[in-house]
Amino acid sequence: MEPRLKNSKKWTALPEEFLKQVQSVFNESFAKEIGKGTIEVQGKIFPEEILVRVSYKAPKALKQKGFDISVAYKVPKDNVLKLLHLAVDAGASLMEQMFASEDETEFAVLWEEVQFENRTIYVRFNTANNKLESEANRLLGLAEGEDLAEGDWDDDAEPDEIKARLGIDPDEDDTDEDGKGSTEH
Repeated sequence: MEPRLKNSKKWTALPEEFLKQVQSVFNESFAKEIGKGTIEVQGKIFPEEILVRVSYKAPKALKQKGFDISVAYKVPKDNVLKLLHLAVDAGASLMEQMFASEDETEFAVLWEEVQFENRTIYVRFNTANNKLESEANRLLGLAEGEDLAEGDWDDDAEPDEIKARLGIDPDEDDTDEDGKGSTEH
């Protein structure tokens, strides 16, 4: 996954649990369209950009079809968790369009600025096969987490301190009115 911003070098992967929750929601929402295919969700948080990839792979297909969503943010102005949910919602909307479309050439393969829920985000259509890319990197000797977060990211920071840096209120409850996790839509 290549970031949109040129200065996005150091990153940290989105938590596996979060990615599985999002994948589960997409599997439920698009069960008919997915059939025996699979949905994959990936994501990275850079110091000024959130990057999410949501893609669909048909059974026995070599290429995946999906979207990269990039959202720029500023700490402490923006709540990164809310922007992450915004990126996931945008991914769901784009996947809905993709499943309804008969011609994938209508989707931009270069970063395109769009307005989504009163926020400027950037999207692009992507046909990269995540597993093939990972295997190619392994064969080329590139470590999967080679450029994981370093420098400004403090591994010893307390969870409340990390939330504060990301613009998240440490006292904010991560559940909605129904008591469900806020990643379910």
